[in-house]
Amino acid sequence: MTTQEALHRHLVDEGILAPGSAPEDRYAEPAIWLRLGPLRIPLPILNPRGPILLHDVHHMIAGYAPDWTGELELASWELASGGCDWHLLYWVDRITFCLVGLLVAPRATGRALRRGWHHRNLFGRDASDVMRHDVSEVRGWVLAPNAGNEAPC
Repeated sequence: MTTQEALHRHLVDEGILAPGSAPEDRYAEPAIWLRLGPLRIPLPILNPRGPILLHDVHHMIAGYAPDWTGELELASWELASGGCDWHLLYWVDRITFCLVGLLVAPRATGRALRRGWHHRNLFGRDASDVMRHDVSEVRGWVLAPNAGNEAPC
């Protein structure tokens, strides 16, 4: 199964995309909206085939939920697993989320940081190329040899 197909299935299974929707529907808006109680916080999508797409693949491969704790954990994991390549705004976003995570969920954030040290993220790769590869191959690029058997933190 390609990473594109696996990601689409993952987004539908998580309730992020409606069944029958196209994979591109996730990135059709100029921003992704995060919920914080009654507030909706926009995170701009500057390049729909760039870091946000790779971030969603990281959710799927690393196993962090698409909720607030999972976002804080994944930000920490992404920093520890290699940072954000040349995506300057993503560096700011990930550092901010990691710092918030250290304040509101320090144990989970610390586990994600430690776990990330043993992995490599996809931010240095071309997202379109990643999406064409088999998901098991991409998982091998990211996870350490024994990491596939560990439960997400």
